[in-house]
Amino acid sequence: MNEEELRKQAWDYFQMQAGQRLTTFNFYIALSSVLITGIAATFKIGIKIHFLGAILGGLLVLFSFIFWKLDQRNRILIKSAEAALKFFEGKSLLSDDGCIPHPAKRFLREEYDTNAHKQMRSWRIWRNQYSYYECFAFVFIVFASSGLIGGICSLILQYFMLPK
Repeated sequence: MNEEELRKQAWDYFQMQAGQRLTTFNFYIALSSVLITGIAATFKIGIKIHFLGAILGGLLVLFSFIFWKLDQRNRILIKSAEAALKFFEGKSLLSDDGCIPHPAKRFLREEYDTNAHKQMRSWRIWRNQYSYYECFAFVFIVFASSGLIGGICSLILQYFMLPK
């Protein structure tokens, strides 16, 4: 293979993995929303199957863990494609301004900009920039916590609050 074919292969691989990551995350959001709706439904007055809420909560925790691990794997695959693309950008004839990569070298420049923003992080979390990984991890934690809390509340309702 020549260099242009390798560059195209790296770009296609990057696109495929990035698309797969977002598709997987969207599926996780849809599945988690259904599970949370199911957990909430078990809290309805007159429903006596609160143990189902505990099962659904456990599933939500399990699925959160599984999809978090899938996201970690996708992230590794995307980073490997990015490394190949950065290699090709590094061989480009475009000159850089000192240590700042040329704006047309998107992967090298994005890495430089991201590192610069990380050094300027503030206690005001709403002003900071976060990576996909950080944002996705936050969502995984929120859904897993919701499943854990919902499951525990369902068990409490089932065994301590309902008349026997």
